[in-house]
Amino acid sequence: MTRRAAAVASAAVIAALAGTRSAGAQRPTVPPPDTTRGSVRAAPPAARAAPVASAMDTPVPPALTLDTAIALALRVATPVQQARFATELARTAVTRTYGGILPFVGVSGARTVTSGTLLVGSRATVPWDTRVETMGFQLQTSLNLLSPLTAYPAIRSAEFTRHAVDLTLERTRQSVALDVSQAFLQTVLDSELVVIANQNVRVSQQQVVQLQELVRVGKRPPADVYQAQAQLAANQSASLDAQNRQYADRVALLQRIHIDPQRPLVPITPPLDTTPLPARYLDTTQVADGALRRRTDLQSAKTSIDAARWGLRRAASENMPSLSAGISFFGAGRYYDRALQDGVNQVTTPQSPLLGQVGNQTATQFWVGVGYNLLDLFRSHLDYQEAQVTYQSAQVAEGDVRRQVTGDVARAIGEYTVAAQRLTSTAAGLASAQAAYQLVSGRYNVGFASVVELLSAQAALARAQSLRAEAVVQLSLSKRAVAYAMGLQPTDRLP
Repeated sequence: MTRRAAAVASAAVIAALAGTRSAGAQRPTVPPPDTTRGSVRAAPPAARAAPVASAMDTPVPPALTLDTAIALALRVATPVQQARFATELARTAVTRTYGGILPFVGVSGARTVTSGTLLVGSRATVPWDTRVETMGFQLQTSLNLLSPLTAYPAIRSAEFTRHAVDLTLERTRQSVALDVSQAFLQTVLDSELVVIANQNVRVSQQQVVQLQELVRVGKRPPADVYQAQAQLAANQSASLDAQNRQYADRVALLQRIHIDPQRPLVPITPPLDTTPLPARYLDTTQVADGALRRRTDLQSAKTSIDAARWGLRRAASENMPSLSAGISFFGAGRYYDRALQDGVNQVTTPQSPLLGQVGNQTATQFWVGVGYNLLDLFRSHLDYQEAQVTYQSAQVAEGDVRRQVTGDVARAIGEYTVAAQRLTSTAAGLASAQAAYQLVSGRYNVGFASVVELLSAQAALARAQSLRAEAVVQLSLSKRAVAYAMGLQPTDRLP
């Protein structure tokens, strides 16, 4: 998370200064103690200008918790849905490969009618007027006895590919959970910074009123009022920037979970885990070894290598000959409607009905054949070359993912270490800023400090408050990042 609070802190005063005394008191108000040591306060996002509504016609905005946002994202987030579609396609591909071992089945039927005048022989030179009807059917099935040998590598390759896609889906769910966690906690931090910025504006307004009264009675020079007014303008600008960032981050969060950005939702601050991790989670080598066994993206890369290896075998088996065995069952019939010669029908013998002939005049044929397509040798050679490139590419990708796993672990542990140190340093910095402000405030009251020193102390105190709030959120996020690097769900709590 970037230090987005710096812009606010440069011209802001701590939120605790809201309890400034009345305008008649010359001494600036001492800020109350820090309230962000353990957690960041939840505050509703700053609303845009809207028509005033009564309490009866304004619905209460529903609360959005971090767990609810993650659960919703795991169902509707676009990366998760796309990964789920990929798994469905992979399962379909597995089913398709089983078609290579299925037998061929064919059914055909025909009915023809032939009519016209023709010469039936060299002795009978008088044309015959004939009409003949034929009907038949054929049922044929065949099976390549070598098809299991050629289809098995394709089936295994498709199954490994499906498994790899399933593992990718699991890693995608983990990535979406971490992304939503970051977006949600960013809105929490934005809410805290908005509270600080708005209270800084109120404190500056009160200071301007106080100084105007002091200048009127001659206790302060007019320059102090001008500087206080300039500080007020800077604080107002910083407050607007903080509200705009809060609104933009809230919209980005709702887009991730497919909720209308115009819908009024109030993010509820979750318990922020700032307890230190045990020493075993800071051992990069040990954690990396566990991540190499647990990370689903690395398992997916290894499974892709297995799928590519079976792809090599599939390509090599494409040039095998076919050894087919089959059976054919067919029947046919013919019916002479007429055979006229000089107007006399020569067909006088009774004939069986055409359909009856088709049912009674049948034949069965068994056959075995060996075939080989010379073009299969050329095609298999090209497919093998392509499969070999795919196999080598999968090996390179697996090595890259392996290095990424160890890099993710080292980076996550490093970021956690820095976040833990920042939590400690910001606590000390906030205490020092509070002490410095109290000291400068006292000196200003007795006339030994200028208004510039007072405003600088206020800005330093606000900056310390903002950094403290950011450190609390950052530590909670860094622990989730460590879990993600280890191959766990970001929502899993590490001891």
